[in-house]
Amino acid sequence: MPERTQLNININPDLLKNLKKIALENNRKLVELINEVLTNYIQEIKNDQTKYRSILDELDDVKNRISVLENSKN
Repeated sequence: MPERTQLNININPDLLKNLKKIALENNRKLVELINEVLTNYIQEIKNDQTKYRSILDELDDVKNRISVLENSKN
């Protein structure tokens, strides 16, 4: 069994109600659903960071090429 730790949080009652409803509709335990939701959210953030880092790298490369072109004109 994977290691677990307990986390106590305060959330909006309607949010908890919706989470419980979704878990019940999908025959899942609430803890399983919440773990999946949080895991997916964290993965999305990591993917976004990687995507933005890649875009910044491309922009930096374009900036460097422009600089080289400008210097070659002088």
